[in-house]
Amino acid sequence: MKLISIYFIYVLLTLSFTVAAQSLVEDANLNQDSSGNENLFTETIKIISDSKKIFILTNNNQQLGTGDFISLALDNNLAARALVAKTHQGQVGIKILKIYSLAQWGRLKRNQEVQIIKGDDSTFGKKPVEAADDTPIAKIRSEEDLYTGDVVVEDDIGVFDENKNRHIKPDNIVALTGAFYEAAEVESRGGKLRTNEFGISWAFQFADNYFAEGLYGRALMDNFPGDGSQTLANHLTARLKYNIKGPLYTFFMPYIGFHTYTISSPDAGKTNNDAVNQEELNAIDDLKKSGPVFGVTIMRRLVPGWFIKGDIGSDIINVGFAIEF
Repeated sequence: MKLISIYFIYVLLTLSFTVAAQSLVEDANLNQDSSGNENLFTETIKIISDSKKIFILTNNNQQLGTGDFISLALDNNLAARALVAKTHQGQVGIKILKIYSLAQWGRLKRNQEVQIIKGDDSTFGKKPVEAADDTPIAKIRSEEDLYTGDVVVEDDIGVFDENKNRHIKPDNIVALTGAFYEAAEVESRGGKLRTNEFGISWAFQFADNYFAEGLYGRALMDNFPGDGSQTLANHLTARLKYNIKGPLYTFFMPYIGFHTYTISSPDAGKTNNDAVNQEELNAIDDLKKSGPVFGVTIMRRLVPGWFIKGDIGSDIINVGFAIEF
């Protein structure tokens, strides 16, 4: 009887330890599974700056703090990577660092709920393979490490925004453009010759919405003014522009300025026919022109920092791409 009692107690203890061990394991697994969602929550976009680099979000979950690295997602698809710059009155100001998907990026708008991934987003949308040790999220210690005063707090409305006096915030815009360049042929050949003119421009914002711009264009014509000769046209332009904000991230910049064409054609006027020589020299002289110019530059923002740019003026009609910095 005593032996049976001892055996019965042993069985009970074994079962209790097994159940307790299973409970501990299940609790640990439950905690581990739920921890993967702690850094995923939703907030609402309140404001998008003109440059689309600064967003104002709600902080209803109270999980965002200055220096946090976060990602924005729609329907479990990553859109952009950002950094929390400031927190103020239940809202946060973030600065976009990287765009993951232009398609998702284009869908972001005001008063829209977005998924927020705090910290590492490398496993977002992927099935976990195995548990990894948690690593602390790097934070920037002070706001001076993030900005140089670009984002300010408006106490009257309690939100963040950039310098509202400027439609384009950075000082510099550099562009690469292309255009057609035409030259009248000599009388004996008739017609016109068309070639490409490639240009580069640099605009500096010396005051709010006022730009000073310099442009250099280059066009090389083969078999002009005669067969076997080449003519190089150098186009220099100086402009003063004023920036006007249009709809849908479009900007209009009326301008006035001065331009000049310098022409280099070493073989012009060196044939054995005096009449042809004079025609070639006249054709070269017709390309040498200088004078005042006016027109308008149109810029459409593609993504933060990048534009498609076009000039329509008395000096040139071109199109290209521009970057701000």
